[in-house]
Amino acid sequence: MWVGSAMFVVSMLLPSIEASGPSGGVVMTRVTPRMSVYFGALSGITVLTGIYLLWRFTGGFDPAVLVTRAGWAFSVGGTAGILAAIVGGVVGKTTATLITAGASLASATEGPARNALMRQVAALRQRLKALGRAVIVLQAIALILMALGHYV
Repeated sequence: MWVGSAMFVVSMLLPSIEASGPSGGVVMTRVTPRMSVYFGALSGITVLTGIYLLWRFTGGFDPAVLVTRAGWAFSVGGTAGILAAIVGGVVGKTTATLITAGASLASATEGPARNALMRQVAALRQRLKALGRAVIVLQAIALILMALGHYV
């Protein structure tokens, strides 16, 4: 669910919101609080259950098991999943900053301050896209290594 939800948001929802112009900001303001709770819960549950499963697989993180190919695959996959959760937290904070900057931009008058806000909003959008892609890549690494761990 976490991977699929992230893929949907990064590949479909965010581009649609961006293409909607000013009305996209309204949608972003409404959906972000719910998405923050949703993704926080999904990533937290996924990471905690992954750590528990690694602990069970390795017999309490036994180094002899961790150095096997399967132990390596599960450990690297788990690390990628944890990093995806951390980067996802940065996505949430960046989104909140973007919403605040966008609200300020809507009420700003023409001039240097408005231009600075426009540059900030554009930079935050680019950062959000890059972070979203990073989450997807880390999730893909985790998913592949977790799926193949027993077969290596």
